[in-house]
Amino acid sequence: MYDVEGYWSKVGKKIEERGEGNVIAGDDEPFYVYKRKKFLETQFSEVDFKNKVVAEFGCGPGGNIQEVLKKGPEKVIGLDISPVMIGLSTKKFKENERVALHVTNGRDLPLQDRSVDLIYSVTVLQHITDESMFLNAVKEMCRVSNDQVIIFERIEKTFKGTPLNHGRTISQYKKLFESYGYKLEKYKSININISYYVCGAYRKLLNSKSRIEGEPLSAISIFAEQISLPITKLLDKIFPADRDQGMLVFKRK
Repeated sequence: MYDVEGYWSKVGKKIEERGEGNVIAGDDEPFYVYKRKKFLETQFSEVDFKNKVVAEFGCGPGGNIQEVLKKGPEKVIGLDISPVMIGLSTKKFKENERVALHVTNGRDLPLQDRSVDLIYSVTVLQHITDESMFLNAVKEMCRVSNDQVIIFERIEKTFKGTPLNHGRTISQYKKLFESYGYKLEKYKSININISYYVCGAYRKLLNSKSRIEGEPLSAISIFAEQISLPITKLLDKIFPADRDQGMLVFKRK
């Protein structure tokens, strides 16, 4: 059975081994460096955090909180199921009075009803593959927000899933959030479809099957991504697709 806390604590320890500057909460490879850069430039940059009380569900090592703090929020609350991830974030923000960090069980958020202006998740809900836990996580995010819930999650045309990752549809998310009193206000795809498939193939074919997320990739796998990405980046623009990481903005009705 997929132990969410145990799995991500193991990943957190791998991140810790990379050094303080690393903020990617998972595999550290050229593809994910590209994905994060594009996420920050084309999706995260569109969110208004100024003067708001903000919460991140699944804050990991704190990379996204660092970006939020650049935009003048009143307060930022980081929530994560992994004590290791919270420990990594604490190292970054222990002297910042605007940041509060909490370990959560993923089912009950330690926040009052409507106590934040905005709560968001970045590739976190897709990793909650226990349906009961997933539904409760969304319910809790909706409960604590007074205005917006923004998710950056894996989107598919039809539901696709593995024990570690579920790709849900826009309509699935829309229906679920509507049941908690939220309407879909905006959707935007990250458009990295070709790079996703090409680099994903290298990751599977050129690395050990026993490798867990967060562990280093083989040198040949990294090299293959490096020489392919200049081409796949161009193809991403030519062949956009509403899949992989989508930005969905939900507003309280």
